Amino acid sequence: MLSDATIRNVAVSKNRPITSSTNVRWSDKQKLEACTTYFMLGGNLALVARTLKIPYETLKQWKTSNWWKELETDIRKEERLQLSSKLKKVIDKSWDVLSDRLENGDHVYNQKTGELIRKPMAGRDVGTVAKAATELREKLDLEEAHTVAAEHITDKLNKLAEAFSNLSKGIKTPVLAEDIAFVEQVNALPTERPEGL
Repeated sequence: MLSDATIRNVAVSKNRPITSSTNVRWSDKQKLEACTTYFMLGGNLALVARTLKIPYETLKQWKTSNWWKELETDIRKEERLQLSSKLKKVIDKSWDVLSDRLENGDHVYNQKTGELIRKPMAGRDVGTVAKAATELREKLDLEEAHTVAAEHITDKLNKLAEAFSNLSKGIKTPVLAEDIAFVEQVNALPTERPEGL
């Protein structure tokens, strides 16, 4: 139920006239419609009030409630998912067209014969495609490596937290050799001093 109150109205007309009565109850369907209309109209509450015949003050009050914020988050997530799905289809089609052009060449009109022929892509174009694909691959590999490194750091921090917790309780934790990294120490001072110093 989309309400901050405990009372719920069972039957409410969809096209309720604008009223200033405080005893009016609105259905969940109307509240959901108000929130979605708000996004479709670019965040204009006054226009939503006129369109749905819901008092402006009621909409202002709804907009500050918890259920409105949750609906707003859900609507944005759904829009992002839809956009992501559409972008994936566009990217897949683009890769298909690009791979066809790389394998078979570009379509070129032959004026002598009057027909379309396939001409291999120019070296510059192939180089541009190869460079963009390589950069994209490196970026994806870098993001994956960064994610793995972040997980590794989180594991180490969790182990340290557990060790400090045990230390504060007086429990000795055995230190494993694999937990200690060997670092070769370099002596900062020379072994022999020059004469006169």
